[in-house]
Amino acid sequence: MGLKKKLSYETSFRAKVLILALIFGIAIFMIVYYPLLTHQTNPWGVAAPKGQIVLAQNFTLGLVNYTNAVPATSQNNLLVLKGNDNLGDTLTLEVQTPGWCIDLWVWGGSSKGWQQKYDCAREVQLSQYAFRRVPTHEAKEILYWYLETGYVIVFHKESPVQNYETVNFTVTYGGSTDWGAFKVSLGKS
Repeated sequence: MGLKKKLSYETSFRAKVLILALIFGIAIFMIVYYPLLTHQTNPWGVAAPKGQIVLAQNFTLGLVNYTNAVPATSQNNLLVLKGNDNLGDTLTLEVQTPGWCIDLWVWGGSSKGWQQKYDCAREVQLSQYAFRRVPTHEAKEILYWYLETGYVIVFHKESPVQNYETVNFTVTYGGSTDWGAFKVSLGKS
């Protein structure tokens, strides 16, 4: 005859409650504390554009007439960077797509107007102060960089632009490089 010792109802209930409390404790730890303990800073990079379709425009800036060009301005927020580290003063914007180039325009005030700093360059040096850093939500540690109002970056091509042509570029800041891209839409003809 084997002796089986059976747990009492109270003891088995306490064991079940203890196991359940332990499972909930681990779940709460994983949800609340684990992300805080393994927190990574907001790495630097290009937030936008990452392949979006952008409408080409015809416009005049200064004395230059643009046809089927893509301007990045503070109004359209085409170029948005991210990161919360200060890695130096300048960053480099470089077009990778053959045939495309960049013009950089800076507002010189009401007496000077728009001044062209770069004319059809493949690589442009910009100050980090050409961007305003805006924190997201309440965290205030994830920063997005938006172009300031006194700057216009114009992506354009000397030859005819094809509808939905992809323009690839890189942005390098503090030794870190990230890519951006957009497709140029010519709109309805």
